[in-house]
Amino acid sequence: MEMSKKQKRIALVCLVALFAISHAALAAVTLRLGTSQPPEGGFYGDTWAQFARFVEEETKGEVQVKVYYSGALTSNERELAEMVQSGAIDLAGVAHTYILGWAPSMKIFDLPFLFTDHAHVRRVFDSPVGEFLRNETLDDGVVTLALMSAGFRSIFNNVRPIYTVEDVRGMKIRSMESPVYLAFFRALNMLPTPMPSSELYTSLQLGVVDAGENDPASVISWGWVDVIKYYSLTNHTYCPQVFLMNKARLDSFSPEVKEGILRAARRAAEYQLDYVEKAWDDSLKQISDKGVKINTLDDIKPFQAAVEDIYAEYDPVIGNNLIAKVQELAQ
Repeated sequence: MEMSKKQKRIALVCLVALFAISHAALAAVTLRLGTSQPPEGGFYGDTWAQFARFVEEETKGEVQVKVYYSGALTSNERELAEMVQSGAIDLAGVAHTYILGWAPSMKIFDLPFLFTDHAHVRRVFDSPVGEFLRNETLDDGVVTLALMSAGFRSIFNNVRPIYTVEDVRGMKIRSMESPVYLAFFRALNMLPTPMPSSELYTSLQLGVVDAGENDPASVISWGWVDVIKYYSLTNHTYCPQVFLMNKARLDSFSPEVKEGILRAARRAAEYQLDYVEKAWDDSLKQISDKGVKINTLDDIKPFQAAVEDIYAEYDPVIGNNLIAKVQELAQ
């Protein structure tokens, strides 16, 4: 049966629409994002899913993001950063400690008792100091799209609650293999033992070390909450996460799409920082519910006095008078 003119018009419209949809689907670019963290919980929550949504919105569907969660590509965050640099993947969120070779001034985040609270950190992120730190990776072919957060790190142990500097004397504490952290613990007369995070649970169980330190969400996600007695809110260092993108990949887009990706990253960073601050109390409640005793310090000033020589040592390493600028932003 021959089609009527009306049927032909409808068929033509359908064909055109189908072609447009197919063309749009083919034209959309998919970026690959790697993370060691799960799709929900921890210190990212559902940030990466939100970022994927923001990118699609900001680029009007021209760019999409596929997220590889829970170490699907690798659980080693140093490798994730290097994969971004090489272009093996496009994006990754990693702890700042894994890019200190590209951004040495980020050692400022390892200095103990420099950051006072979340509001202080956000002022630093939004200041010229934050811009300087983000730009440090550009010469290595990596764009730091944003600084995110795992929150403040505090000391947990199986010996006693920590109220004073004397309470930490002689404690064997697991440490990252960071010269700043090792100097920090030694300044407090602690006995730092460098080891991977993956070995800490068993080491606490067996008494190889007395203590460790990390943010509340990590205390839960790593299971340390099950093998500790005390969590003292020393809030000694702030642990930022860096959101990285391959520079050549970002520069390959049109100015409009590139700016859309940058806007999406800024939105994701704000979302994540809000999430971490809201999750702080919830994480502490979960730790307390497990029977761990949580306490705060009697006075922070003796701890600060014990480590002040570290500032003088690292000021020329960090450079650009950044330590003083961060201290000014605490006001």
